[in-house]
Amino acid sequence: MTRKLKAIRSLRVANLLTQNGHRILRTEPCADNRHFSVFIFEDTPALQRVLTESRRHNK
Repeated sequence: MTRKLKAIRSLRVANLLTQNGHRILRTEPCADNRHFSVFIFEDTPALQRVLTESRRHNK
């Protein structure tokens, strides 16, 4: 079984996810701009809940 992965481009969101117990699996250079990084997380229901809550608070 393969894991689903979620790519996060925002450092703020990546920090929020790590503060909520999610581990960064790896980083990769951003395809659009090599000066930035993309943070790769395992895509889980718990990660999706944190992302959803984050979006609600930023509206």
